[in-house]
Parts: sequence; structure tokens; C-alpha cells
Amino acid sequence: MQKSVRVMAFVLAIGLVAALPLAVRPASAHQNATVGEYELTVGWKDEPAVAGYVNGLDLGIQHHFSNGTTAWVVGVAGNLTAVLATGPKNVSKALEPQADRDGWYTFDVIPTRVGTYTVRLQGTLGTTPVDVTIHLDDVSPASDFAFPVADPPASDLQSRLDAANAAIAGLQWQLTLAVALAVLGILVAAAGLIMGRRMSRGPRKEP
Repeated sequence: MQKSVRVMAFVLAIGLVAALPLAVRPASAHQNATVGEYELTVGWKDEPAVAGYVNGLDLGIQHHFSNGTTAWVVGVAGNLTAVLATGPKNVSKALEPQADRDGWYTFDVIPTRVGTYTVRLQGTLGTTPVDVTIHLDDVSPASDFAFPVADPPASDLQSRLDAANAAIAGLQWQLTLAVALAVLGILVAAAGLIMGRRMSRGPRKEP
């Protein structure tokens, strides 16, 4: 009897461990912020974020009650505004609830620049004012993930060809100048040699 109970307990524990990944969506690159009784989980919907590709905000809002229970907060998209920023650029985005994920909100965006992005959330949750800025994971260049590597565009090839032609022209000019100076040096040396010989063959005085 005791053996059967132990086996059942072991099987139940294994089942709970296996179910955890399904119950909780991984958010390893997400950031958390606490505002009053609310916990905000913020990150990119698709991670890593890649410049030039569609992505979006992944915002989860959970209410932590004083009795120790928690609940996902729904129906507050209109109470919050989001401002996405990178460097001096920023844009306001309206939040929308995510389908089949209670308490999660999003907006779509194509990050076009590589680097650091932040999102500022402002508004209210119940009677709690919200004004918090979250740093998102850096946006990576598409070249970090591209395979096979794309061929350079024709304009890039033309620019490289023009630069090579300019370099060749510069080398040709330097070579021409060097040859001219060498020839001039030879002529000067030859003239000096001829004058020296003529002077050495000058008329000699008779005894």
C-alpha cells in the first residue's frame, strides 16, 4: 500500500513539473516593474528583436491582492498609453489586448534601428497612477541572423568599383611622376657626365 502511494506521488510530481512550461510562458528577456499592487512584465513579443522585422510589445499586468492571491488584469488597455523610444526618437502607441492571453497587451511595430529601446507606460490601474519606463532588450542587426549572407546590392558594387578605379588612377599618376623624375635624374646625370668629359679634354698648353 505504501509503495503504491509513493509511486502515485512520484507520478504526480513528474506531471506537475512537465506542465509548468505550459502554464507559464517563458519571459527570460522580460523586465518586471511593481506599481502599487500591480506587477508589470514587459518585453518584446519576439525575442531576440531584429531590425527591419515586425515585432511588438509584450505587456502582462497582474494584480497582487493583500490576501496573497493574484489575478491577471483585463480591460485596461484604454487606461494606459505607451511611448516607444530609441535615442531622440519616440512614438505613441495604443495598447491592444492579446488574443487568448488574459491580462496581456501589445502593439505592433517594426524596429528599424539597431540599439536600445525603452517603453514608457502612463495612465492608471484602478486608482493607482502609473508612470514607469522599462528598458527593452537591444534590437540586433539582421546580419547577425542572416543565412546565407545576402549578395551586396548593385549600388554597393558600383561604389566599390568606383573606389577601386580611383585608387588605380592615383597609383598610375604616382607611377608616371616617379618615372618622369627618374628620367629627369638620368638626363641631368648624363649632362653632367658629358660636361665633365669636355672639360677634361680642353686645349693643353704647348711647352
